[in-house]
Amino acid sequence: MEGGADPELNRPDPEPGTEPATVPGTEPGSETASETASEQPAKSRGGHRWGVRVLLALATLISILAILAVWANRQVLNANNWSSTSTAMLAHPAIRTALSEYLVNQVYANVNVAGDLQSALPPALKPLAGPASGALRGAAQKVADEVLGLPRVQDAWRAANKVAAQQFINIVENKSKVVKLQGNQVILDLRPIMVDVANQIGLPSSLVDKVPPNAAQLKVLKSDQIKTVQSAVKLVRGLAIILPAIALILFALAVWFSEGRRRHALFFVGVDLLIAGIVVLVARNLGDHYVTNKLAQGESVRPAVNAAYTIGTGMLRDIAGATLLFGIVILFAAALAGPKRPAVALRRSMAPWLRDRPGVAYGVLTVILFLIVLWGPIPATRKVIPVLIIFALAFLGLHALRVQTAQEFPEASEGDTAHALGARASGAAESVRRRTSHASHRDSDPSEDRLKQLERLSAMHDSGKLTDDEFASEKASLLGSS
Repeated sequence: MEGGADPELNRPDPEPGTEPATVPGTEPGSETASETASEQPAKSRGGHRWGVRVLLALATLISILAILAVWANRQVLNANNWSSTSTAMLAHPAIRTALSEYLVNQVYANVNVAGDLQSALPPALKPLAGPASGALRGAAQKVADEVLGLPRVQDAWRAANKVAAQQFINIVENKSKVVKLQGNQVILDLRPIMVDVANQIGLPSSLVDKVPPNAAQLKVLKSDQIKTVQSAVKLVRGLAIILPAIALILFALAVWFSEGRRRHALFFVGVDLLIAGIVVLVARNLGDHYVTNKLAQGESVRPAVNAAYTIGTGMLRDIAGATLLFGIVILFAAALAGPKRPAVALRRSMAPWLRDRPGVAYGVLTVILFLIVLWGPIPATRKVIPVLIIFALAFLGLHALRVQTAQEFPEASEGDTAHALGARASGAAESVRRRTSHASHRDSDPSEDRLKQLERLSAMHDSGKLTDDEFASEKASLLGSS
């Protein structure tokens, strides 16, 4: 029997003329021998499993940090991604409204619009300068909102942010026209856009020229923090490469050291990737409340801050979503290699194709992967390096499946597969027929069924198909079963 085989039968026979070596105190039947045979393997297996668990736990933690590092590298330290994100922010109505209000407030804070209007009006209309200034302010905010939505303004915004991102690391050189070093502060200069808004709303050039050079400037950081920022930039760029590699190596080691239980280890790799993705998504949602409450200085700007956070962390959500997708795929692969009846039946049906037609198997997988890339369900499927990793892992998984099915079903053939499919289809049809038959019997009246059977027996007797004895026997059997 499989579960009760004598372990002595599995030991290799000693060579002729030799005696098996024994260690004193470990003779068969001795107490020490039984302890050696039971305690040491158990301790070894226990320590081995704990080692695998530690590897999986470390890999999960590093995967979470890797997601954050990759996001920081791609979002903050990539000029194209940053300019695209900032342009998406400007296109959001809440952010555009808040920015237009800020720019108009800067104009009115630095220019005496009412006084200049009063000096320009005739004496009879000078009292209207104050109300006109207030009305112009409301109209200016509306016009500014429309101006910020213009393609050429958004292009200028995109270019400004791209320059700012490109010079962020080398900001101490002060080469950017938008990002400047003033005193002990690094500022983002929005004055060119503010001047454009003032011209669009029709303010005289004499008023626009009165806007001081330091108007509409946002403090980014202090100059004594630049060195820290540069060190952080180098660290993030290194971690974005090192952490994913370490996590992948730890997962691979956990599977490799789980000899005899590698499918279980692969299953937990998928679970750990799901955990990593979920933790990042939950942290992102919690951070939304913290950042909004921290930065929003009033209810009027809260929608803008919330929108900026959501757009700015959109790539983080995409990376975490890709991690979840990879975890689901690995879970499916582990289930496909498992002992469950549907998985075994599927492997049996695939075995002849995987063994005898590897070109077809790899070709079908390639077509499926290309369709996924064309579909692009996640951003990772639209980038070269992640796509290459996906292809490599998919081909490696198919190779492992071919090896497993070849060992499990070496005699399987395509005819057996077709026969098995036909048998399953016939079995399903027979099961449906039986259920239908049983249901009809339950729904029908037993007395009516016996009456119909008696009428059929009588007709067969009258036609001569049943003799008198056969008719009497069948009749008695029918009435007796009732």
